[in-house]
Amino acid sequence: MGDWRDGPPPVALPHSTPPGRRGRAPRITPLTCFPSWLFGGCSRLAGGGIVRQETNGARPGGVVMGSQQERPVPQMAPLPLADLGARTRILLGIADLGFHQEVLDYLGRDPRVEVAAAVSDPARVLGALVATEPDLVLACPVVARELRHPAGGGVRFPITIVAEQLTVPVLRDAVAVGAGSVFAWPEERERLAEAVAEAAGRSATPGRRGRVIAVTGARGGAGATFVATQLAATYADRGASCVLVDLDLEFAGLSAALGVGWGDPVRTVADLVPVAGELSPEHVRDAVLAHPRGFGILLAPRPDVAGASSEVTPGLCAASVALLAGDVDVIVLHLPRAIDPLTRAAIRMADQTLVVTTLDLFSLYGARRTVAAFGLDLMAGRGRVVVNEPVRSSLGLAEVERVLGVRPFAAIRLDPGVRRAQERCQLLPTGHRRAGRDVRRLADALYAEAIAATDGAVR
Repeated sequence: MGDWRDGPPPVALPHSTPPGRRGRAPRITPLTCFPSWLFGGCSRLAGGGIVRQETNGARPGGVVMGSQQERPVPQMAPLPLADLGARTRILLGIADLGFHQEVLDYLGRDPRVEVAAAVSDPARVLGALVATEPDLVLACPVVARELRHPAGGGVRFPITIVAEQLTVPVLRDAVAVGAGSVFAWPEERERLAEAVAEAAGRSATPGRRGRVIAVTGARGGAGATFVATQLAATYADRGASCVLVDLDLEFAGLSAALGVGWGDPVRTVADLVPVAGELSPEHVRDAVLAHPRGFGILLAPRPDVAGASSEVTPGLCAASVALLAGDVDVIVLHLPRAIDPLTRAAIRMADQTLVVTTLDLFSLYGARRTVAAFGLDLMAGRGRVVVNEPVRSSLGLAEVERVLGVRPFAAIRLDPGVRRAQERCQLLPTGHRRAGRDVRRLADALYAEAIAATDGAVR
């Protein structure tokens, strides 16, 4: 793989870009009480202060709801992290505008569902069907009748009918178009949402969401935080959209690494707790901070807010990552040193997991325990070992292979510049040699894996 510094990669990373999402960056304002070197605006400026999202008059740290706060919406419990999988892409076709908006509002808040297109004109449904190639068509009886048009005879997609009244003509039309199921609105909306979500497992094709990379350390101080932050910066430097997510809810390791102070009034995942039941992409975007290197950060709860981490559930983390995966190319998950349900499920949802270890006995023992605890199959490539060398060691890469059974996927050499950057809560600059070059090679290798996996799935 070549270097991407002269422009974006020749083939886009696997991702899904729902219509109208890319480019809708949240508004930001500088907080002048922070060092100017730490954060900048959404555009890659050299200066600027830490940024936060506009609160539209809400108190600092509050969740922006806007007009949605006043419109009654059905409550939906957040998904358990272990249940998170591919999102179902649907084409919504409902002729009546009021009925159309109700269904769109309801399903649009379900993190398992991605509305690829929504049309209310029956004459446009066939064109939208061919253009979006959805997993499922959700249509009212009026639009369903248009699907029987001879022009659409060669187009075949799973169809579900939703109607405000289940009459004999409605059921007859459903049979005529080959609908798999019919639901009454609003009485059966919960069952409808479940049926739509389940369609992903039957028809969704791979590569439609951003690639999720989990980073965990063999022990404390192994360098997982360094690898996660530098990977995010490298992907952003090379033109990919990326969000770094801190799942270390108790200790918030990323906040310290990126220079966020103990009492700094920045947005975190805890600000999503009040809207966990109706989480939308806009809510998650509002909680993401912008780093001057071009990637976003979803921080763990602030350590100075008592009890904030206990309110953040695995389901909320899952839904947030799922919605981000529909917006960006790469999500890097910074995992805690813990063997708990959140960490286990985060590894299950990741496309690749990096186990970062140093060359010492305790780290290699921790790496072996981590691999066993999370069921990572290193021989099959389900999990990769990254050797980080913060100090000189008498051990070598051969010892890593002897202990773990595989050669390291990548090695990051000893570099005094890393310590200097970390002491200033900074990232290595773009183009940095030694360790910076090694991280770029790691990003190249992960990119090549992603392309190979996508090509294999297509074939």
